[in-house]
Amino acid sequence: MLNLLLLVLTTSWPPAASGQDASSATVSPLNTHCNATAGTNHTAGSAYLSNLRALGGALSRRALATGFASGSYGAAPDEVHGLVLCRGDFTGGNCTDGLASAFRDAAAQFCPGAADATVYYDQYMIRYTNDGRLLSDPGDNEPLWSGKNMNEVTGADAAARFMAKATELMNRTADLAAFGSPPSSSSPSRYATGETWFDEQGVSVVYGLVQCTPDLTGEQCRSCLAGIIAQMPKLFGDASSRPVGGRILGVRCNLRYEKDVFFKETSTTIKLNMPKKLLLQRDLVILEREIVSESDERFSLFKFSKIKDATDNFSRENKLGEGGFGHVYKGRLTTNQDIAVKRLAPNSAQGFKEFKNEIKLIACLQHRNLVRLLGCCIKSKERILVYEYMPNGSLDGLIFGEEEVKPNWHVRRHIIEGIAEGLLYIHDYAHACIVHRDLKPSNILLDHEMNPKISDFGIARICLSSVTESNTTTAIGTFGYIAPEYCSQNVYSTKSDVFSFGILVLEIISGKRAVGSYKLSGRSYELRRYAWQLWKEERCDELVDPSFGEDYQEMDIIRCIQVALLCVQDSAEDRPTMHDVTTMLSNGNRRLLMPAQPGSFNIDIGDPEEL
Repeated sequence: MLNLLLLVLTTSWPPAASGQDASSATVSPLNTHCNATAGTNHTAGSAYLSNLRALGGALSRRALATGFASGSYGAAPDEVHGLVLCRGDFTGGNCTDGLASAFRDAAAQFCPGAADATVYYDQYMIRYTNDGRLLSDPGDNEPLWSGKNMNEVTGADAAARFMAKATELMNRTADLAAFGSPPSSSSPSRYATGETWFDEQGVSVVYGLVQCTPDLTGEQCRSCLAGIIAQMPKLFGDASSRPVGGRILGVRCNLRYEKDVFFKETSTTIKLNMPKKLLLQRDLVILEREIVSESDERFSLFKFSKIKDATDNFSRENKLGEGGFGHVYKGRLTTNQDIAVKRLAPNSAQGFKEFKNEIKLIACLQHRNLVRLLGCCIKSKERILVYEYMPNGSLDGLIFGEEEVKPNWHVRRHIIEGIAEGLLYIHDYAHACIVHRDLKPSNILLDHEMNPKISDFGIARICLSSVTESNTTTAIGTFGYIAPEYCSQNVYSTKSDVFSFGILVLEIISGKRAVGSYKLSGRSYELRRYAWQLWKEERCDELVDPSFGEDYQEMDIIRCIQVALLCVQDSAEDRPTMHDVTTMLSNGNRRLLMPAQPGSFNIDIGDPEEL
């Protein structure tokens, strides 16, 4: 075995952001090792250099899917052997671009003329040589490089505890990488991440990552990682102080730990001795970092004391409403800004997963017909979302409330158009295609000018652009607004929202609830079939809310009813898109299709009283 080559970095490095574009031409390597042995070098224009370029391109392309590739190119004595590896959370196009740049830079700039080179970057590495043992000897992890964070935990006792924590974390994470649940038995990732609680000298959590090249067996991977883990105590500090971060990079395996998160967490990230309270707070800090990087709008983590002051300790007088999730309160910040505070109950139907989901989805959305999320708050069991305040309440209260004066058709037409524009945005123009899945009157809020704003994205989901439908184990939403295919087959898509929108339009026009029972010619119908029957018999005036009086355009309201009926058709394929809907609403001359007769899917009426 060759003598171990170990290069120790004596300066600190900034923990790289997980989303950093390492393919940029400005990215510099952490370490370059050029083995310029006499007799093994090459010259410009040589066959070896030509083979190296070909191999670099091939390996970079082959690493697209998994982040790893190895192979050889050419014939002796100019044959080149190489392997490449990207960090487990850095696969895809960025990985491929970074590797391609690394090969070009190594041959032209870092190791010109060297037939043997290893270049380590933060998120990937390349190794090439004229020695065929590179691919035949998986136990050779040389050359090694190590670096450490210059911030330290000081004092013999604290330093010992910190190193023990970091070592335990690395060993547990190494077990997961070597023997944990790989994506498939034929192509294990050999990559794992973890975190552990420390809470001393400004270090709350220690985050760790280990990785082996995927061609190693589980035993080979664990042995390789054991070798570099064993070196941590002598490489990183001494008995009196330990650096808060360190890394050891090798050709076949590597490790890193830090006091700040530097990788993209997954559901398999190990969490050792992590208090539940800290997990929640930590998740929100990570969310804030992600949101700030993706949104131009300001997003804040509010202190609980500030929310209590703003709502007068959640006083009864400030209560705006309540539901299965908890209560909503009006509040006023010290800046005199009015806010709506959604305080989730400890046993809320919206769990922490939905809480985080709502934050991530809506904080990055910016549209005049979506409620703006200002921030959130968490303390112990408290989970709070802070929204812009909507002075005119919800659409539910506007249409079905006890006020004697109801909005006229002009106002309701404006609300219909605004809801349509908001849905069009989240389906087609947001950062990802989003399906709301719970569109109903209480989730449509109204500002001081009666502009509608869609709210409550707690059960919303991202729909992949290449997929029109997504499966879920259970249909979640509100009875009466759930599309037939979602309720019966647990399949949702943007067309599910279109169905809910159609129900909303019928409610806005009629002032009647979707789940009511309405008699016509001696038979009882729910709103969807009731509206279709009236439309078919050309009796749409009987559907119109009596509070309108004569103050509406008959053809316009008939057109809106027909659009709604197209939206609530049983077959998702027959429903229009929201782009079609907005066009039909804005262009009165566009010819509309004939809606199909709806089935009795949504509700079994029986023989209830007419509402």
